[in-house]
This record gives sequence, structure tokens and C-alpha cells, in this order.
Amino acid sequence: MRFDLPTLYTVAILATAASSPMLLVAWWQNRKAATLAWWSGATLLLAVAAVVVVGRGVVPDAVSIVAGASLWLAAYGGMWCAARVFAGARPRLAVGSFGAVAWVMLWQLPAFRDSQELRLRAFSVLAVVILALTARVYARMPDLRSVSRGLTVGLLSFQAALYAVRIPFAAYFVFPVPADQVGIVFPLWTIALFLAADSMPFLVMAMVKDRVEIELRRDALRDPLTGIANRRAFFDRGERTLARMLADGHPVAVLMIDLDLFKRINDRLGHAAGDAALKLFCNGASALLRPSDLLARTGGEEFACLLPGANVADAVQIAERIRDWFAGQGPTIGTADPVSVSIGVAATGPRAHDLAALMECADRALYAAKANGRNRVEWISPERGIGSAAPAAAGRAPANLTMA
Repeated sequence: MRFDLPTLYTVAILATAASSPMLLVAWWQNRKAATLAWWSGATLLLAVAAVVVVGRGVVPDAVSIVAGASLWLAAYGGMWCAARVFAGARPRLAVGSFGAVAWVMLWQLPAFRDSQELRLRAFSVLAVVILALTARVYARMPDLRSVSRGLTVGLLSFQAALYAVRIPFAAYFVFPVPADQVGIVFPLWTIALFLAADSMPFLVMAMVKDRVEIELRRDALRDPLTGIANRRAFFDRGERTLARMLADGHPVAVLMIDLDLFKRINDRLGHAAGDAALKLFCNGASALLRPSDLLARTGGEEFACLLPGANVADAVQIAERIRDWFAGQGPTIGTADPVSVSIGVAATGPRAHDLAALMECADRALYAAKANGRNRVEWISPERGIGSAAPAAAGRAPANLTMA
């Protein structure tokens, strides 16, 4: 099998160059994805570097070797910066240009200039390091677990492996290759390298698309003001948790929470203060809950909380901690008036196997707390099932308010 190297180089360079405007257009359509612009620049730089490298003979050797290789390494450094931008970190251009700077410095050594094999090994080592670091950035992204990310890490690692193979076998990669000595190793290696490089832009765009979809799904299940779960998320996750806990024979409790006289805060201090009070409550209540508990905003100043593994007595203790903490937050909110929450508690019982029914029972307990003067916790005992409830005095045994 014979390969026409000029044709191979031309096709590879054109494919690489074409990726740059494609990435730029994708960034123009999604300005938040700055990583696309970085990848566009890095890909264009790689195409320019390839032109300079393969132009040896037309371009003076020193220019081809120094400028071409340093631009190639700078392109890899730009990809590392692009990965950092995608991860939400600063690009750190000074670090990204390390490979290019190191190459220029090595060129000052006579032994380095005189040995093509040494140059091939040095370039390969620098490329392996930069590509491996880029793969590491993508591999350490906990917020993005997708096929595209795994393929990106794999493809970057594959390119690093291609360069690693070249370190001990530099003699087989001497460039330029005389026309009568073209074998199969160098062309296949070149094809593999450029195919991997030309696939990267598509994987990068796929990762951006995956992240957008993940964020949309997350936003659909998250309250935009407080950042906690919304009503939809509460039912979605809550019903699954309830079914699992009941199957294992464990109790589950629900708290229905309402900020007392919240309209007064809005009317006297403004809606910004009201929003701050909601955020304060969510942050404080979340800190008092266990990692397995689920707090959600179900309405304006109304919240629901699912407590897996908690019976009525456990849930009342947690509710009292929340109520007691919030009662002292008036100065933090900026009001001299007392602030408080009312909380209704219900737990699973013989006939309470449904999340909506549990919330209804906890709601009745909440209404009782409101009717009994606010700033209190009321509960419904599961012993007698679901039904009408009579108000209970705060602080008494959980069995005082029953599901008749």
C-alpha cells in the first residue's frame, strides 16, 4: 500500500482548518459557552502549525521547526485552556504556553538543533504532558457525566498515547520522509493523529449540548430564587423515596411549613427583603436537616420537607429546631417585628402510603398551628389512619393529634 503524503497532509489540514469556523459559529449561537471560542482558536492555530511544519523545503527549516512546532504546542496549550474554561476555571494562558516556550528554549541548545530524533522525543514528551493534563481536566468534572465527556477523555488520551509511542521509536518518524522511503507506519500514525484531532470539535460541541440539557433538567426541578427543589422535584423524588422506604419497612415523615405574616415583610421592607428572608430560611433550614432529607419550595412562602426514616416524634424534634432557629432571625432580615414559621407534621401509618395524602395530613396540622396562634409545631399521629384532625397544643406528645 502506497500513501501520497502531500495529499494526506492537505486533506488533514483542510479538515482541521474547517473545524475552526464551525466552532466559532457554535459559540456565536451560545455565547455562554466560551470554551467553543477557545477551541476554535486552538484548532485554527493547529492548522496553521501543520501548514508551517509540512511546508518544510518551501519554508526555511529553522522557521518550520521552531515556529511550526511551537505553534503546534501552543495549540495544544490552547485546548488545555479551553478545557479549563469549560470547567469554570481561569484559562491561565501563561501555563498553557509552557510547551511552546519550552520548545523555543530547547532550540537554543546546539545538541538539540543537530538531532532530529532528540527533537521528536522532546516534542512528543511535551505533547503527551499537555494532552494528558487536558484529559485530566475533563475527567475531573463531576457536574458532567455523559458519553461525550468519556469519549473526549478517551480521544485525548489516545492522542497522548500516539505521541508516547513515538518517544522510543523516533527513528521511524523522521520528517520529511523521502518519497521513495514512505512506509506504512508514519502515514497510519499521521492519519490516526489527525482523525482524532478532527473529531475533537464534534465531541466538544456534544459536551456543551449535554451540559445545556443537564442544566435545563436541573432548572426544571429547582426553585430559581432559593436554589432548593421545587414542587415538581418534591413529588418526583419524594414518591420514589416514599415507595422505597415503605418497601423496606421504614417510616417517612412530611413537614408542611409556612412563614408567618410573610406579606408584612414584603409590605414594610420591600420584595427584595422578602426574597432575602426566603433565601435565609432555606439556607438555615437546609443546614438543620440531614443529607437524606428533601426540602422544597411548594408556593410563595410555603415549603415541604420529606424526612426518610423519621417517625412523628423525630419529625417534631426537627421541626422544633427549625422553628426555634427562625424565630431569632428578625435582626438578620432587618425587622424589629417578630418573625416565625408554623409547621405541620405527619408520618406514614397503616393507611398513609401516599405522598399526596401525607402532605394533606401535614397541611391539616399546619392549619391547626396557624389557628392556634402561629410560631408553633402541630402534628398528626399515624396510629388511627387518615381523617379529620383536631388541633393540638404545641409541646405535647405526638399522639395528641390523630388521623381519626
